Amino acid sequence: MNSKTEIKDENSIPELPRFRKAVYISAIVAAVGGFICGYDTGSISGILAMDIFNKKFFNETNAEYLQGLLLALFMMTAALGSFTSGYICDRLSRKYSIILASILFCIGVLFQLIGANFGLLLAGRLVGGFGSGLMGNAIPLYHSEIAPPDIRGRLISFFTLMSTFGQVVGYFVTFGTSYIQNDWQWRAPWLIQFVVIIISGGCVVVLPFSPRWLIDKGRNEEALAVISNLHQVPEDHPTVVSEYESILSQIEYEHSIGNRTYVELFKKGNLKRTCTSFFIGIGTAFTGINVIWYYSPSIFANAGLNDTSVSIATTGGSGLLSFVASVVSLVWFIDRWGRRTIFLVGAAVMGISMFIVGALFQAFTYVDVETYTVYMTNTNARNTIIAFVYIFCAMFSFSWGIASYVYPAEVFNMRTRAKGVAMTYGLNWAFSILITYCLPLFLAHTVSGVFFFFGACCIVCFIGCVFIPETKGKTLEEMEYVFGAK
Repeated sequence: MNSKTEIKDENSIPELPRFRKAVYISAIVAAVGGFICGYDTGSISGILAMDIFNKKFFNETNAEYLQGLLLALFMMTAALGSFTSGYICDRLSRKYSIILASILFCIGVLFQLIGANFGLLLAGRLVGGFGSGLMGNAIPLYHSEIAPPDIRGRLISFFTLMSTFGQVVGYFVTFGTSYIQNDWQWRAPWLIQFVVIIISGGCVVVLPFSPRWLIDKGRNEEALAVISNLHQVPEDHPTVVSEYESILSQIEYEHSIGNRTYVELFKKGNLKRTCTSFFIGIGTAFTGINVIWYYSPSIFANAGLNDTSVSIATTGGSGLLSFVASVVSLVWFIDRWGRRTIFLVGAAVMGISMFIVGALFQAFTYVDVETYTVYMTNTNARNTIIAFVYIFCAMFSFSWGIASYVYPAEVFNMRTRAKGVAMTYGLNWAFSILITYCLPLFLAHTVSGVFFFFGACCIVCFIGCVFIPETKGKTLEEMEYVFGAK
């Protein structure tokens, strides 16, 4: 009789759905913030090239300086938003941090849209930059804490995928509005961004809180309900109970240790994962992707594509290829190959691509010493350079562009996760700024040397990634053991 009852009870337990709709919907809605960040990157480059915009805000003597100021201050406040996001995300919750970032971004874009004068435009870039930095940390953090282990890489990768898609859309929107012969030529892209931010921020309001953040704040019943809803099974389902109890025991232990500080990141038990995460964040900046994102039209022009529109169109093509590569990695590879394999393959192919491009520039170009103009002497070399720049872009999006957001968001424990992710992405912003604004000096002296330098950096990244622990398929609570806890 008892055995029959047990069999009946076991058979009455509902199976987990193969497609966890609630998890995917929550992740995709949150990831629209990535589209906003990417769209800003893609649209600002086009807007800064518009004649009507330049005549309104700049003149021939200050255009280069003021345009650089708009880009530099946006990146600086983004770095500030990134560094402070740890405190904000712990204090307000991951969900409300995304909403706050949307509000700040919305205010910034509104200032730019009004565009009464350069001061208001600059204020918009400053406020929007802080929102971008905060949003870029809060979303991967939220994704990591709602995702089941078997699809966590895929869900966190939604942010990068949407960012790449937004960048491509930004390129083509500004290309389309460039034919408008009034101020809406540059206002229209920002109006579109403004509307998308409002819709995105409004949708985030209905998303669930992170169950780990809820348990951390003592709201255990809410956390259990969220876990149940995300898995689409009752609260007493064994999977829900097991996950809830695992999170609860880990967080109760972390509470018993005492107050949280940034110093914890560098103490025994956390130091290895902190150094590994920082290596990934800084290494991403040194892969050379900033060379391609900000200077690819110049690179293609140096390679012999002297027509500006053709150079920009070629850049847009690399953006489309990058988007496709992101989709391929997200759907089929990030949760099958694992993070370390993705990093290793990406660093190897990107390094080889950089060395080939550098060698071709070294062998088939010469510089006019009077005008400092670079000339490409071989058509086949030019086409090969373009091909390997495309390969580099695609491989970055396939590997480091995806995994560099996934890995830091999953390796830290609840006590240090928000602060660790904030420091990691903040360092990435800081070194990206350094590289972006040192690069013109580098390019002025040697074109091939730039690519040799970043090729060598990719090799260093490859060697470093040989030694990082694999996190594929592990719960966030199991990361303690992955990084050496007894």
